[in-house]
Amino acid sequence: MAPKASKESPQDTKERLLQAAIKVFAVHGFEGASTRMLVKEAEVNISAIPYYFGGKEGLYEEVIRYIIAMIQNEKGEKALEIRQALDSGSLTQAKAKGLLHEFIAGFAEFLLSNRASPYIAQIMIREQMLPSPVFNILYKDMMQPMHSTLTRLVAYLTNLPADSDEAILCTHTIFGQLAIFKTHKEFMLRRMGWKQYGTAEAQAIITMIRQNTDAIITAHRKKAA
Repeated sequence: MAPKASKESPQDTKERLLQAAIKVFAVHGFEGASTRMLVKEAEVNISAIPYYFGGKEGLYEEVIRYIIAMIQNEKGEKALEIRQALDSGSLTQAKAKGLLHEFIAGFAEFLLSNRASPYIAQIMIREQMLPSPVFNILYKDMMQPMHSTLTRLVAYLTNLPADSDEAILCTHTIFGQLAIFKTHKEFMLRRMGWKQYGTAEAQAIITMIRQNTDAIITAHRKKAA
């Protein structure tokens, strides 16, 4: 059944419900979030969820796809540039290091900015700790491809096989540095005496992460055969 008529366009209603769902699912989780919570937050008729999304499950899947699209929009172009450089056969160590630094700086800037809201971060963390049935979409469509691209780059810089455990673990260690400044934001602000992640604070974090990344690469670099 279609929701009651409104001056708002169907697309606006869907978008409002989607944004409300991001907040509700982040706070309560998929299991804890009720349809009544969702429609109350979005200020829409209760029939809007089944009408636009087929149900709560469909709405949550749309939230996950929204997050995937956001991250791909932020870092998909740089990931493609890295893949093309690796496939070119003419990549140098200096260029590879520069590409890794650029990716790290861009991804860190995104995570530390308001574009990556705390609610999105909460959903991502919750999916890691208590994966829902849609985690497979998150993994296959965004996490695994991006991680694999960075692993290939790390493997090139360290002379490790791209499918080796060591290369994968090195890459995840680098990613972990990026994530912790988002997931532990309040701790860092208090510990450092910062009011927010401004330009200067973000640059200090990015500089530290770059230095640590170079140390990780150096520690695991193998002599070329």
